[in-house]
Amino acid sequence: MAQAEHDMEVPVLVVGGGGCGLSASVFLSDLGVEHLLVERRESTSVLPRAHYLNQRTMEIFRQHGMAEDVYELSTPLANMSEVAWRTSLAGDGPLDARDLHRMDSFGGGATAGPYADDSPCPSTNLPQHRLEPVLREHAERRAPGRVCFHHVMDGFSQDPEGVTARVTDRTTGETSTVRARYLLGADGGRSIADALGVTMDGDGGAWNVVSVHFSADLSRWWSGDKVLITNFVSPDGGPVSRYGMVAMGPHWGLASEEWALHFHLPPSIDLDVSEQAAGDRVRELLKLPDLDVTVHQVSRYQPEAVVARTFRVGRVFLAGDAAHRQPPATGLGLNTAIQDAHNTAWKLQAVLSGAADSALLDSYESERLPVARRTVDWAMFSFRNHGVLHAGLGLMPGQPNEVTQANFDALFADTPIGETRRARTAEVFRTQRMEYQAHDIEVGFHYENGALVPDGTRPPPRDPMGSAYHPVTRPGHRLPHAWLASGEDRVSTHDLVGSGGGFVLITGPAADGWRRTAKRLADDCRVELTVVSVSDDPGPDDYLDADGDWAALRGVRQDGAVVVRPDNHVAWRTVRGGPQAEAELGSALRAVLGHHVTTTGS
Repeated sequence: MAQAEHDMEVPVLVVGGGGCGLSASVFLSDLGVEHLLVERRESTSVLPRAHYLNQRTMEIFRQHGMAEDVYELSTPLANMSEVAWRTSLAGDGPLDARDLHRMDSFGGGATAGPYADDSPCPSTNLPQHRLEPVLREHAERRAPGRVCFHHVMDGFSQDPEGVTARVTDRTTGETSTVRARYLLGADGGRSIADALGVTMDGDGGAWNVVSVHFSADLSRWWSGDKVLITNFVSPDGGPVSRYGMVAMGPHWGLASEEWALHFHLPPSIDLDVSEQAAGDRVRELLKLPDLDVTVHQVSRYQPEAVVARTFRVGRVFLAGDAAHRQPPATGLGLNTAIQDAHNTAWKLQAVLSGAADSALLDSYESERLPVARRTVDWAMFSFRNHGVLHAGLGLMPGQPNEVTQANFDALFADTPIGETRRARTAEVFRTQRMEYQAHDIEVGFHYENGALVPDGTRPPPRDPMGSAYHPVTRPGHRLPHAWLASGEDRVSTHDLVGSGGGFVLITGPAADGWRRTAKRLADDCRVELTVVSVSDDPGPDDYLDADGDWAALRGVRQDGAVVVRPDNHVAWRTVRGGPQAEAELGSALRAVLGHHVTTTGS
């Protein structure tokens, strides 16, 4: 269409300015893709909500120059390395403030070794109301005037060449028309998916969760300087006897000033949870009747475990909560959303630049939808497993309060059966490592079909409890991390892939043949393809594998090659080099870019 028919034309329109949309804006800018982001809210989130940022997300932030800004504000690993279960935070009764269990978590304590070995980035914790301003600053710096808060998309239509959207400035009331080649729906809700007629499958709405965000000095009572989350199981019974609390900063550990307290409200219970009553509810649950509490927000939500049947309809893509929604257990929601945006951005850039066929865009759904189903199922199973812990304490739904108290008395009794009860409790509670030590779920997800060329090998075994991760260079998997040396600098294998959309071929010292082939293919395919040589005896332009970690992980011979996509997932590999392998590289790269499929309308 002619320019005059629209107020603005952009290659990509991003709808939604939460963690997913803002991250997408940053990624697109770094890839050189012009875009417009519209967000209906006046500002970023005022609610803490999502807070845990796993290693894969922090690797993505590292790739795009945001990790250090996040780490500067977020929880040090030392203050989030443990999760506690207690009977209450305070109180002076015989069953008050008693520990039920403690678990190392998130790459701290006993989990530190594997987490540190497998990633250049520790996991961290930064509540959404503090993370989103960091992302917004980065997005606005990269795309001045194109990140528009207090703007709402009123509607859209699409045709074979693009999407036409109506956008209203909610401050002035002025409506304009935006024409885009593609639309990324990161609106966090149902509006775009509903407009497309996309059905969400799964469970939802079975629980009512109330969250109270408040400030208080809990340094005298909090479960410990290492503890990020405390889960409470009260012997007192009553309508709210199981609840959880998370430190929300801005300082951490015992110094935290802000907190989020979450509890389930049974549908049959009419309990005043207004902001006016929330302070009293906090004091009651924490057993601190004189605590000075400032309530910031009270919010309610119904956890869902739903996945869209499709992530793409024509030129519209769904990402984040628009495509999948899960309970907060394991902290997969925001992380998966950011990873959706990361997967989509480089593919849009490749197609818009003419390097890739539009068939590449089909791989967004074939790669991310199975991951979403896995993470949603995992989150719901982890969420429900808390009920298993409660059953391990002898607690059953509808149980009289006196029976509950008797169970706790027996648990702490200095008797042989008390010792047995405590041992059983420890064994049952250890199953919740699927939530707090989900290392493989966080970094071990991979793609079986999509923008990759399978090599016929089988994937490594997966830990059914989600903890043990097996790094491999099998196509579709995340590139394994290994530390390399370049002169005086120490770099991760992940650092070999920049933020600008290029592919990287990693090989050994005999790289000249690969370099010649890569230069020719880069010119033919109009993509950046950088050859990196890694050796234990490097030349001046090679990287040093000083500890032999890459040699142990690479899965190919020294003259073989591993090709890595712009999102640090492996696209192709060959065990050995030579003229035939170099010829196969050309076919593989074209296949990854979608040129093996003939389509129209890119």
